[in-house]
This record gives sequence, structure tokens and C-alpha cells, in this order.
Amino acid sequence: MNDVFPDSARWIGTPLLGTGLTAAPAPMLRRHFTLPVVPAQATLTITALGLYEAYLNGQRIGDVELRPGWTDYNKRLHVQTYDVTHLLQQGDNTLGAWLGDGWYAGKVAHFDRGMKYGWRPLLRAALRIVGADGSATLIATDEHWCWLAGPIRSADLMDGEHYDARLAVDDWCHAAATESDAQWHAVELPTPDPLPALAVSPAPPVRITEQLSPTADPTRIQDCWSRARWVYDFGQNFTGKVTLRVKGPRGATVQLRYAEVLTPGGGAVDTSNLRSCIATDSYTLRGDAEGETWTPRFTFHGFRYVELLCHKQHVKADQPDSFAPFGRDTLTGLVMHNDMPRIGAFETGYELVNRLQSNIVWGLRSNFLEVPTDCPQRDERLGWTGDAQVFAPTALFNYSAADFFRKWMGDVADSQGSDGSIPSVAPSVIGSYDGGAGWSDAVVVVPWEAYRATGDQRLLEESYDTMRRWAQFQVNTARDGVRGDPEHGIFPGYGDWLALDNDSNNPMDNASPKALVGTAYHAYSQGLLSRIATILGRDADAEHARRAREAAVAAFRRLYVTDGRVNVRSQTAHLMALAFDLLPEAQHHAVFDDLLTLLAERNHHLTTGFLGTPLLCPVLTRFGRIDLACDLLLTETYPGWLYPITLGATTMWERWNSWHPERGFVEVNMNSLNHYAYGAVGDWMYRNLAGIDLDLAEDAGPQLVLRPYPDRRLGHCHAQLDSAVGVIESRWTIVDDEVTYEVVVPEGIKASLQLPGQEPNPLASGEHRVKAAL
Repeated sequence: MNDVFPDSARWIGTPLLGTGLTAAPAPMLRRHFTLPVVPAQATLTITALGLYEAYLNGQRIGDVELRPGWTDYNKRLHVQTYDVTHLLQQGDNTLGAWLGDGWYAGKVAHFDRGMKYGWRPLLRAALRIVGADGSATLIATDEHWCWLAGPIRSADLMDGEHYDARLAVDDWCHAAATESDAQWHAVELPTPDPLPALAVSPAPPVRITEQLSPTADPTRIQDCWSRARWVYDFGQNFTGKVTLRVKGPRGATVQLRYAEVLTPGGGAVDTSNLRSCIATDSYTLRGDAEGETWTPRFTFHGFRYVELLCHKQHVKADQPDSFAPFGRDTLTGLVMHNDMPRIGAFETGYELVNRLQSNIVWGLRSNFLEVPTDCPQRDERLGWTGDAQVFAPTALFNYSAADFFRKWMGDVADSQGSDGSIPSVAPSVIGSYDGGAGWSDAVVVVPWEAYRATGDQRLLEESYDTMRRWAQFQVNTARDGVRGDPEHGIFPGYGDWLALDNDSNNPMDNASPKALVGTAYHAYSQGLLSRIATILGRDADAEHARRAREAAVAAFRRLYVTDGRVNVRSQTAHLMALAFDLLPEAQHHAVFDDLLTLLAERNHHLTTGFLGTPLLCPVLTRFGRIDLACDLLLTETYPGWLYPITLGATTMWERWNSWHPERGFVEVNMNSLNHYAYGAVGDWMYRNLAGIDLDLAEDAGPQLVLRPYPDRRLGHCHAQLDSAVGVIESRWTIVDDEVTYEVVVPEGIKASLQLPGQEPNPLASGEHRVKAAL
């Protein structure tokens, strides 16, 4: 769709440049024009290299945040189209936009200090107007536009936004703006190099989806010699920004600092885990007698707490040159993420499990912002492929996330190396090397999981060529079926990241060898690709992938199985052998018994990391020990899913012991309290506790197996899924020694009901209620 703009629509910009370490002012750009007749229809097509917020005659166009979003701007750029007929009038009109650095010219992660894609943000737009008399008018970005630096003195996604209200021009984009263009400057007309391909994002846009109020009045903490400080607690770790309401003297500045936790005992915000991310906004007042309200435009933060700082000289009661008191209504939290419909709900009679479900959902909401980021707070915020692939099934139970993943798989495709490799993050900002086992496999796993959840083959078809090239790269770089051997000269991967089965502080160092993880995932992904190729009618590719899987399985057995047992003493090694079907069926019993022994040696605690943990409860359930899986889920001591909740966690943590109320962060160099990977257990909770085991892949057999598992400790369990085939509901309740099961099956779906200890029975559509002894 590179012809979406007419030739007369040029890229326009300003000479304002950041340094790479500091951001430039965010300019306002505008164009006045006159319409001789009443407009009958008007469409604005617009995009930016950077971020934009568009206005027409003083009205903001749309309610979307951070447009046009994040892609690899060297390859692909998203374009938006708006119907703006209602905002135009006969006579004078003004079209304008704020322009911010965003991901294009601002800071991206800790790998690059800014200007990753370009030196300055640029805007391109075309407003097509049809008059009531049939006349056509085109207003495009060209030399007739002008710009002004304006009140946003700097804006960066990581470092924050700084606004000086004394420089505000209130009517800058009104139809009859009182300020003449003579005070403005002519825009520049650069040509970006390279020119990205233009596309429409399939993902729902980023919006403010919820407002949060502080849980109580702010706490005033001990003053430093020149500053007064108040701390606000929103009661929930989340991603977004705040609206500030303030009244005070002209020229005074309020500074806002964001953090996930407070310092132990001190009560100040603890920003030590943010690393180089400054995460600070500021607002300089113009002194309005009625007070002032401000919301940043071009930044976001990951936080629960906000520290408000101002100069002591302006905090004097009963004096006209002082601030009005800071109260609970001074700040409002604005939750931001891609606005995906919520489709799943899960609830039990066990409050900590409900809190776990809430933490999983908030972790998703916090990190599904343009790309599935690992964390929203520190100087990273990257689309780590490994995190996304293990969490995708859980995401798809809770939100209609398939289109979000379609967008991101475009980023993955753009990041693919010429040799077929897939890097660790997408969009790629850290190089195009192979991401390693469990990370680069996202190119196959994520489309497959979206397909299983929706039955929609589009993502398989759209991603197929990327998958096929990557799979061939895997085959080309394997040695006798082995992947991940450091001696092969290929990046061996991250292994079972953050596993606890070693004595090293290195998160990449664990008891499961890289080659074991790499070979296991090689077999798993090639098997998935074979199924995908068969479904899409690519029979030759399916056979090629099947043979690659066989070679990887043979290599795994040759290297890691001795006398019918896995010879690596780690939970993850045994889980992968069983979950990925790498062993003859006759060996399953012995290897599973060894897994139980390993768990017992740790007093029935897990030692798994990012890749092993999602396999733990499913494998225990598959081999008949769902009771033990429930024990692990409900364990409140370290390490386990409920342990962080006992310490007050409101989102998933990166580490099983990321923070302690008395010691603070256990590791500040790499520590996030909003990191969804361990939330992958949510998929098992829906499928096995509530029993909604949905699989819409065309070769999956029954599409829905309702197999609820009643655990007395939970009391009851209820889940609902507004799936692609209709609303599915499963509920069980325990009273004394009797369980009541209630399920709802939508029309037109193959379903069965399997109660504990019984064989599955076909189930017709509609509501069903069954009672059984516990």
C-alpha cells in the first residue's frame, strides 16, 4: 500500500535534534486552509517516523496512544486512516499534530542510547475532502506547513516527558488561531533513507483502558534540604502514565518519579532496578488561578508508586505563592496497553489463586504494548521471543490476542536474518543472530498456539515462509540432529533461563545443558512445523520437517538417555523429554518416576526456569499426578507461584524471589516485578483446574474436552471463555464429599466431558449439570 499517499504528501520535519542521550523538544506542526463549501466527507491518512498526536480545529483525532506504533522502521511502517468529516467546517480550518521521538529517534532499551532508526521524527499526512458540491480538496504535508517548539521540552519513552506550561499555545490548532504563522518556522522536507514499506496494523491500537486512583492520601516522607516529597500508592503495578492536577505559582515545577516498590523501611520510591531508565516526568506551572491539569503525551512507565517532588519554597501553607495541598485526587493513573477484548475469566474459592490469576492478567496488560515486552519499567521493554512463546497459550485464554500476535509476527518476519535465523527480540535492536532454543522457536510456536485457540489459518499462512526459512536454518546449523552445542559456533541460546538448579549467579548457567534444551526444542518445533505444513497442504515440507524431528529425537536419545533413563539430573531435562515425546513409550514410566524423585529431593518445590516451568504442571497431569501439580501451584513458600503473592506482588515477577520487604531487590542489575513468563501456568489452570481444554486445530480430534479437576482446597472453580466457537463455561463446587459439575457447550462444536477417573463421553451443546462423589 505504498501508494496510499499522493506524491504531494511529503515527509516533513524540523531541525530539532536530540543528542542520543537527551531528547529534543516535541514540535507542534500545523497547516491552515480554507474550504469554500461545506465538507461532505473527509478522510485523513497519516503516519510518522516517531510518534504523532493529530488535531483538527482544536479537536484531538481519535483516542489512540503512541501512534503509529513500533515496527522496524527501516522495513515497515504502519499507517492510520480516520474519518474526520465531523471535525471540518466551511471556511477556516487548521490541521495539526504533535510530533515525538518515540521508538524511532528516542531511547530503545539499554543496547542503544537513542536514535536507533533516525535522527529526528518526521510526519506524513494527506487529508482528502469531498465538498457537498462534489469538489475535491487535498491537504497534504508539504512546504506550506509550519512548526513551533512548544511546551514539551523533551519527551522520551524511557526517560519521561517534561512540559513547561508557560510556553503553551492554547489555540495553536484551532480554526481561527490567534497566533500568526509569522511566529512559526517553515518545516523541512527530508527524505527518509531507507523508505519503509507502508502497511496497516492488524493489532488493536494502544489505548487508555482504565483509570486508577491512589489507594489512600499520599504519604509525605522526610524532606531533603530543598525538596518536599509525597508518595502515591496505586495499589497495583501497571503500565501507563498519570494525569496531574495541580495549583501553584507560575514557574514552579512538579516532578514525578515512578517505581514498582518502596525502599525497605524508608518509604521512598526505589528506582534501583530501572538501571539507566530515568522514568521521570515534570510539569512547570503557568500559574492558573483555577488550577492546571496535565497528561504526558509521548511516554509511558511501569509502576505502582509515584513520588511527587517540588521545591520547598513553594510548599508553605496559607501563602498565595504556594501549592494547593496535594491530595488523593492530585494524580490519576492511566492504564495503557493494546486494547484487546477480554474473553476469559477464571475464579476459585482460594484467594491466593485468584490473586495469581489477577497477577497473570495484569502482567499481560502491562506488557502487551505494541510488542509483547518482557518488562515495562526498566531500560529494556523488548519483544523477547522466548517470553512470548511460553506465555502465548495463557494470553489467548484471557484476551482475544490473535491479531496482536499477527502484528508481532510481522515484526519477527522483519527481523529474520538472510540465513533464516530469528533473533532473541523483535523488532530486532540487538543484532540478527539466532536467538537460540525456546526463543527463536516463537516463529513456529506463537502462530500455532493462535491457530489452536481460534481455528483461523491466516497466521499460519502469513508466517509460513518465515517458519520454513527458519526451520531450514535450524537443519543447516544442526550437527547430527544436535542444536545448541556451543562448539558448533552458533549461539547456544539462553538455556532454561533463571532456573534454580545450579549454584551459579549466572542466569544462563543451569543444570540442563544448552545442547539438551536446543535439541529438545529442535524436535518440538520441527514436529509442529510438520503438522502446520500438512494442514496447509505443503506435503513435501511436512516430510522434510518430520525427518528433521526424527534426527533430533535420535540425537536426544543418543546423548541424554542411558539405560532407559534421562542422564541429566534436572527437572527441566525430564520435563522436556516427556512433554516433547522424545522417548519410547516404554521408558515414560521410569523417567516420570525419576522426575518425581527430583521433585521430592527439593521438598516438592520446582527448580525450573522460563522454559521448564510451563511444562511442569502439564506433564504431571498427563502422567496421572494432577494432585502433585495442584500441590506445587498452591505452595506458598519459595520457590513457587504463590510465594511472591504472600509478599504483596500484584504482577508476575521475573525471578521467583525478585524482592523481599526487608531486603529489597535481591538483584538490581536484572530484576523486574512485572514480567509475565512464569504466568504461563495460566494455560494449565484453564485447561485442567476449570477443565476447558480447547483445541481448534483441524487435526486435533474433539475440539473441546471438558475435564475439570476438583481440589478440595480450592472449594470451587469457575471459568468462562468467549471463544471463537462461542461461549464455553465450566464450574465445579464441592459441598461435603459431593462435587457438582456445571458446563456450557456452544452450538456446532465437537465436545466431550471427562470426569476424574472416568472415560470421556460425547457432550451435546447446551447446559449440563452432573453430581458425583469427590
